[in-house]
Amino acid sequence: MQKTLIIYESKYGTTEKIAKYLSLVLGPAKYCKTTEFNGEYKDFNLIILGSPIYTGKIVPKISDFIEKNIDWLKTKKIALFCTCISSKDGDENLIKLEKTLRNVLTKKALGGILELNKLNEADSLALKEFSKIIGFNFDDIDNFNLEEVINYALEIKSLKDDLNPLMPYLQLKNAIEEFLNSHNTCTLSTSYKERVRSTPIEYTYNNGFIYLISEGGEKFANLLLNNKVSMAVYEDYSGMNNLAGMQITGIASIIEKNKEEYKDIIIMKGLNLNFINNMAVNMNIIKIKILKIEFLYSKFKKLGYEPKQIFIYD
Repeated sequence: MQKTLIIYESKYGTTEKIAKYLSLVLGPAKYCKTTEFNGEYKDFNLIILGSPIYTGKIVPKISDFIEKNIDWLKTKKIALFCTCISSKDGDENLIKLEKTLRNVLTKKALGGILELNKLNEADSLALKEFSKIIGFNFDDIDNFNLEEVINYALEIKSLKDDLNPLMPYLQLKNAIEEFLNSHNTCTLSTSYKERVRSTPIEYTYNNGFIYLISEGGEKFANLLLNNKVSMAVYEDYSGMNNLAGMQITGIASIIEKNKEEYKDIIIMKGLNLNFINNMAVNMNIIKIKILKIEFLYSKFKKLGYEPKQIFIYD
């Protein structure tokens, strides 16, 4: 699997906090300061470099690390971030790093925090002088935005996923359909605003769609207001060398009972239409159009591919 290494420096904690958040979203991942780096980490696939901006510049430890390790860094895919009060300063520094490294996938200047009572004497004096030069008020500032950090993490994740060598289209599609057809139970996740719901439920797969039958329930309170769903189909865990499970992203619709499609689905699922129609309660059909499947399957590694494969449905 593609592994991510986040190398950072942090004086007062904000950049370190961001490095930790990125590692959670981008796992399998590891974060370390430049002094904690060792040669084994060169095997990681994606390298993220992060630094605060002080008096308009990247901190020296990051600059020195890049200079000393430029040969192998140029062989890697790189993402960059900095924490700063002025996004203009951040962007300018990241552009310089990008020109040095040349293989940067993405970069982002993220909002930083300035708390005057936490500054050491040297930093306080330096920032006072710098603030006079660039003309900003020397006062507490909090530009940190967690949502901005998470969105950047997801952007990097999307680029990271694209680094995986893909299986041939038909081979992957056949493996996905074989897995879906050999299972019949999933976890359906629905949400609306602060309300979330996960439901274990039986399913049937057919040609890019998943069909569910339900008497009703709280999941419909979400589906009627938000038709975006996620599903999980998986096997019991038996060890890291035998992983098998998929996350499915899709769009749900509710098939009305008076529609011809409702009858077709009941028959496809092998149920008796008259029995369903004569039940004391309504049986509701949820139809999910699959948009994307993220398939983690240890068997792929034996075939010479990454164990995680992503399939986008047309």
